[in-house]
Amino acid sequence: MLLACGLMAAQNASAQLKFGLQAGMNVSKMSFDKVPDMSSDNRAGWYLGPKVEFKVPVVGVGFDAAVHYAQRELKGNVESTDAATSKTLRSIEVPINLRYNFGISLASVFVATGPQFGFNLGNKGWALPNTTDFQLKKSSFSWNIGAGVQLINHLEVGIGYNIALSKYAKLTGVGTNADASFKSNSWQIQVAYLF
Repeated sequence: MLLACGLMAAQNASAQLKFGLQAGMNVSKMSFDKVPDMSSDNRAGWYLGPKVEFKVPVVGVGFDAAVHYAQRELKGNVESTDAATSKTLRSIEVPINLRYNFGISLASVFVATGPQFGFNLGNKGWALPNTTDFQLKKSSFSWNIGAGVQLINHLEVGIGYNIALSKYAKLTGVGTNADASFKSNSWQIQVAYLF
């Protein structure tokens, strides 16, 4: 009888581990540090990748993690000349969130927060119109906060905000703006389906 109870408990716990696919849209804006005469516009991008979610039975606390291929569009403007340039940043993003679900299995609400690690792909150089040359970093670190709804334990729809905690790029070479850099925060809208 104890063995049967143990097997049922293990089966119940394993049912809380789910795998799925997540996709979303991000809207990003750069913030410059020590780069005079520069501003940025909001730009849209997207991401897609596998996701895993684990919830502790009954309590509602758990975590989720994903591996996304992401494209983030950035645009810089030189205010004095109205010149502008855009760049597509391609990266692998790994968000790991602590989450809390409350509600019933038919429909529940979740809140989530946690770190995100990014790894840039492709060309890392970017020349802005004011002859400022940036070198994108190989990796980045940011923090996610978000909330959403989960329907019938499978479909998730959420919104979040990604706060850059590390610099995305630094100025190349030396000079008066040698410490210049920029970050990029993003709003995110996402949909996931868990099997």
